[in-house]
Amino acid sequence: MGRQLTVSGLYNIYKDYKNEYFPRILENETVTDEDKSKIKALLAKPFNPYIRRHSALTEKSVKLKYNTLNQHAGWSMNSNMAQKYIHYFGNESSESLLEAYGIVTKDKVPIDTLNPKICPNCNEGNTQDAKFCSKCKMIMSFEGYQEALESQKQKEDELKTMKDQFNTIQSQMQSLITTLGNMDQSTKNIFAKQLFNSGKYKQDTNS
Repeated sequence: MGRQLTVSGLYNIYKDYKNEYFPRILENETVTDEDKSKIKALLAKPFNPYIRRHSALTEKSVKLKYNTLNQHAGWSMNSNMAQKYIHYFGNESSESLLEAYGIVTKDKVPIDTLNPKICPNCNEGNTQDAKFCSKCKMIMSFEGYQEALESQKQKEDELKTMKDQFNTIQSQMQSLITTLGNMDQSTKNIFAKQLFNSGKYKQDTNS
């Protein structure tokens, strides 16, 4: 609104979120029970701007050296305040090793996710979630294999249906030819006249 945010104003914002905003979400029927459980756990913890200073310094501690962190936080060079402010989860060393060995990135994204999936048929680079090669349409995943099988089965079913329909028509035509063969000429003429009158067959004017 163009006004400077004061310390008391910031506390009021946090207070409004804790006492008004999040309690209203807990009463909302469209919010899942899982989300409500997380909100309840959040509200049970200290909830004020000062907590953000603890989490911010914890995040920066894995990037800054000890003396630099003290300077950034406004502490003396030999201060032990970092021991009170920094709260690790216990897995920071493992994540640092994974990043150092190139197994994950700084954003915790596996390296394989960033590398292209090479097509064994044409050596084209594809995304990791590609089902088929974008160049030669080679199957690149189990999901793609299943999709190809389903597509093949659908085509076979359609071909079988067409074949059955053709056999039925062929059988009907054969029965019609046999029936016509057993008719005398007078009956054939009457039958032909009925076909022409029904409009199913038209006489060729060029013949």
